[in-house]
Amino acid sequence: MKETPERILHVIYKLSLDNQLLKSVSIGKKLGLTRPDVFRSLKLLKNCGYVYQKPYGKIALTEKGRDKAEKMHRIHRGLVEFLSKMVGLSPDEASATAYSAEHILSESAIDKIIELLVKFNMIDDVTQKKTDPLK
Repeated sequence: MKETPERILHVIYKLSLDNQLLKSVSIGKKLGLTRPDVFRSLKLLKNCGYVYQKPYGKIALTEKGRDKAEKMHRIHRGLVEFLSKMVGLSPDEASATAYSAEHILSESAIDKIIELLVKFNMIDDVTQKKTDPLK
Protein backbone atom coordinates (compact mmCIF):
# COMPACT_ATOMS: atom_id res chain seq x y z
CA MET A 1 0.00 0.00 0.00
CA LYS A 2 1.22 3.52 -0.73
CA GLU A 3 2.11 6.12 1.88
CA THR A 4 -1.03 8.31 1.73
CA PRO A 5 -3.56 5.47 2.18
CA GLU A 6 -1.45 4.11 5.03
CA ARG A 7 -1.33 7.53 6.71
CA ILE A 8 -5.11 7.79 6.37
CA LEU A 9 -5.59 4.28 7.77
CA HIS A 10 -3.34 5.19 10.70
CA VAL A 11 -5.29 8.40 11.42
CA ILE A 12 -8.61 6.58 11.28
CA TYR A 13 -7.22 3.97 13.66
CA LYS A 14 -5.87 6.49 16.17
CA LEU A 15 -9.09 8.49 16.19
CA SER A 16 -11.22 5.35 16.39
CA LEU A 17 -9.49 4.54 19.67
CA ASP A 18 -11.43 7.54 21.00
CA ASN A 19 -14.60 6.16 19.35
CA GLN A 20 -14.56 8.92 16.76
CA LEU A 21 -15.98 8.29 13.30
CA LEU A 22 -14.55 10.52 10.63
CA LYS A 23 -15.59 12.36 7.54
CA SER A 24 -13.21 12.58 4.60
CA VAL A 25 -12.97 16.37 4.97
CA SER A 26 -11.64 16.09 8.52
CA ILE A 27 -9.04 13.51 7.44
CA GLY A 28 -7.84 15.82 4.67
CA LYS A 29 -7.52 18.73 7.08
CA LYS A 30 -5.71 16.64 9.69
CA LEU A 31 -3.14 15.38 7.17
CA GLY A 32 -3.01 18.45 4.93
CA LEU A 33 -4.26 16.50 1.91
CA THR A 34 -6.47 17.61 -0.94
CA ARG A 35 -9.98 16.19 -1.30
CA PRO A 36 -9.02 14.23 -4.45
CA ASP A 37 -6.06 12.65 -2.61
CA VAL A 38 -8.30 11.63 0.27
CA PHE A 39 -10.99 10.33 -2.10
CA ARG A 40 -8.49 8.19 -4.07
CA SER A 41 -6.95 6.80 -0.91
CA LEU A 42 -10.32 6.03 0.67
CA LYS A 43 -11.41 4.27 -2.51
CA LEU A 44 -8.30 2.09 -2.35
CA LEU A 45 -8.85 1.39 1.37
CA LYS A 46 -12.49 0.45 0.69
CA ASN A 47 -11.50 -1.82 -2.21
CA CYS A 48 -8.98 -3.55 0.05
CA GLY A 49 -11.69 -4.06 2.66
CA TYR A 50 -10.02 -1.87 5.30
CA VAL A 51 -12.72 0.79 5.73
CA TYR A 52 -16.39 1.22 5.08
CA GLN A 53 -18.42 4.34 4.46
CA LYS A 54 -21.98 4.92 3.46
CA PRO A 55 -22.39 7.53 0.70
CA TYR A 56 -21.52 10.91 2.24
CA GLY A 57 -21.33 9.17 5.61
CA LYS A 58 -18.72 8.73 8.26
CA ILE A 59 -15.73 6.43 7.83
CA ALA A 60 -14.94 3.48 10.08
CA LEU A 61 -12.48 0.60 10.07
CA THR A 62 -13.50 -2.93 9.23
CA GLU A 63 -12.06 -5.75 11.34
CA LYS A 64 -9.48 -6.35 8.59
CA GLY A 65 -8.65 -2.64 8.59
CA ARG A 66 -8.30 -2.55 12.37
CA ASP A 67 -5.93 -5.54 12.26
CA LYS A 68 -3.81 -3.92 9.53
CA ALA A 69 -3.75 -0.56 11.34
CA GLU A 70 -2.82 -2.17 14.67
CA LYS A 71 0.12 -3.96 13.05
CA MET A 72 1.24 -0.75 11.34
CA HIS A 73 0.96 1.11 14.65
CA ARG A 74 3.02 -1.50 16.53
CA ILE A 75 5.74 -1.42 13.87
CA HIS A 76 5.73 2.39 13.88
CA ARG A 77 6.13 2.40 17.67
CA GLY A 78 9.05 -0.02 17.36
CA LEU A 79 10.83 2.13 14.79
CA VAL A 80 10.25 5.26 16.89
CA GLU A 81 11.77 3.48 19.89
CA PHE A 82 14.77 2.45 17.81
CA LEU A 83 15.30 5.93 16.40
CA SER A 84 14.91 7.67 19.74
CA LYS A 85 16.72 5.22 22.04
CA MET A 86 19.42 3.83 19.76
CA VAL A 87 19.98 6.73 17.36
CA GLY A 88 19.16 9.59 19.76
CA LEU A 89 16.54 11.45 17.73
CA SER A 90 13.91 13.58 19.44
CA PRO A 91 10.47 11.93 19.70
CA ASP A 92 9.02 14.18 16.98
CA GLU A 93 11.94 13.62 14.62
CA ALA A 94 11.90 9.89 15.36
CA SER A 95 8.20 9.67 14.52
CA ALA A 96 8.56 11.60 11.26
CA THR A 97 11.60 9.55 10.26
CA ALA A 98 9.82 6.31 11.15
CA TYR A 99 6.92 7.20 8.82
CA SER A 100 9.40 7.71 5.98
CA ALA A 101 11.45 4.62 6.83
CA GLU A 102 8.37 2.40 6.82
CA HIS A 103 8.09 3.06 3.09
CA ILE A 104 11.78 2.70 2.28
CA LEU A 105 12.91 -0.25 4.41
CA SER A 106 11.94 -3.76 3.46
CA GLU A 107 9.66 -5.68 5.78
CA SER A 108 12.56 -7.98 6.68
CA ALA A 109 14.76 -4.99 7.60
CA ILE A 110 12.03 -3.64 9.88
CA ASP A 111 11.61 -7.10 11.43
CA LYS A 112 15.38 -7.29 12.14
CA ILE A 113 15.34 -3.87 13.84
CA ILE A 114 12.38 -4.95 15.98
CA GLU A 115 14.11 -8.27 16.83
CA LEU A 116 17.21 -6.37 17.95
CA LEU A 117 15.21 -4.05 20.20
CA VAL A 118 13.30 -6.97 21.73
CA LYS A 119 16.53 -8.93 22.25
CA PHE A 120 18.04 -6.09 24.27
CA ASN A 121 14.78 -5.51 26.18
CA MET A 122 14.41 -2.01 24.81
CA ILE A 123 10.84 -2.66 23.71
CA ASP A 124 8.15 -5.32 23.95
CA ASP A 125 7.66 -7.45 20.85
CA VAL A 126 5.63 -4.90 18.90
CA THR A 127 4.94 -7.32 16.07
CA GLN A 128 2.85 -9.51 18.34
CA LYS A 129 -0.74 -8.49 18.87
CA LYS A 130 -1.43 -7.66 22.48
CA THR A 131 -4.08 -9.78 24.12
CA ASP A 132 -6.71 -8.29 26.38
CA PRO A 133 -6.18 -9.77 29.85
CA LEU A 134 -9.86 -9.25 30.64
CA LYS A 135 -11.06 -11.50 27.80
